[in-house]
Amino acid sequence: MSAPIVLEAPVPLGVRERLRGLAAVGTARVILTATRGHPARIRAVLRILRTGASPADLAAAVRARGCVTTVSLRCASDHGCLLRSVAIVVACRLAGRTVVWRVGTVSPPPSSHAWVEAAGVPAGEPFDPRLLYSPIMTV
Repeated sequence: MSAPIVLEAPVPLGVRERLRGLAAVGTARVILTATRGHPARIRAVLRILRTGASPADLAAAVRARGCVTTVSLRCASDHGCLLRSVAIVVACRLAGRTVVWRVGTVSPPPSSHAWVEAAGVPAGEPFDPRLLYSPIMTV
């Protein structure tokens, strides 16, 4: 049985933003591969990325999400939340900003979701994940 995949709409990007999005997605893939998806290791890497950056506003976080989802089909799909959220953190950091990264779970059936927040609001999510998922990890 197949499930429908809904992609986020691409946003128009300049050369600089497209390169930043590609670099962010590539770096996120390296981070997830190097940490083997282990939550504590991902958290350690993201904590290092946070150092020395100022908080991003919601518009900057949503724009970073648009950059990432435009250059990567995996990030634009419903099934790429971990890669997408790490890539958004990296994209914001490349711009000198930082966002809050969260992972939450819900049960039954067991499910998890990763998202980013800026100014206390989930950035670009189609629904508020805090209403469904209980956060278990925050960076």
